[in-house]
Amino acid sequence: MGIVRILVILPIIIAIGVVMAILHTQRQAIILLADVSHLDAAQNPFLSFASFKEKHHHQLTYERCQADTCAWEFTVTNWPLAHLGLAPQAELRASISSFRQTLSTAGITYSSATFKTNSPIVYVQEDFCADRNDVTCDNFDLYPHGRDVAPAWNGSIEFGQFAGGLQKQAASGLNLSCFSAFHGCSNIAELIPKIWKLTGQGKVSSCLRSSSDSIAERNQPLSEACLRK
Repeated sequence: MGIVRILVILPIIIAIGVVMAILHTQRQAIILLADVSHLDAAQNPFLSFASFKEKHHHQLTYERCQADTCAWEFTVTNWPLAHLGLAPQAELRASISSFRQTLSTAGITYSSATFKTNSPIVYVQEDFCADRNDVTCDNFDLYPHGRDVAPAWNGSIEFGQFAGGLQKQAASGLNLSCFSAFHGCSNIAELIPKIWKLTGQGKVSSCLRSSSDSIAERNQPLSEACLRK
């Protein structure tokens, strides 16, 4: 009876452990992503980053200062699931840079099925340019942008502090289920579905206007796929 009981209980314990690992990883990613997104709401983002750094010290994987420039990286991975073969390796990395004690950029790199050929990856960067006079700081640039464009595995989003609220919200709308999906995520439309939709083999369409759009692209309607949830 003892062996039978163990055989019954053991799978339950393993299942509970897997669920807890998934929830823990996604919670860590949600908090890190939200805290990066909120840096620009502070009156002094650099001072706010001091609290951010203390809160996320356990995720700090890189720190370097040289002359007036500093850079930090904070990382969340799904290594327990990947180690058990339950999901491909996925990673969310926050990259913060400063110049003369002023935040310069805050970026997020999100990847799934890491180390595989053409594994999908997106990079989202906010430029802290509100105090500069040489730029408008309201840009919102996408790559790729337009209808039925490639690549579908590599994307980037860069915007200034004065970009619209809906644009910033979409840019932070990462699909964190890629951390636990058995086959991972296979394209940037799955990584960040509020920005891109898959519209063909190896092709995506952007669902928001980009500052990089040509006149012809601005006159084109957005893809019908963007109307689908």
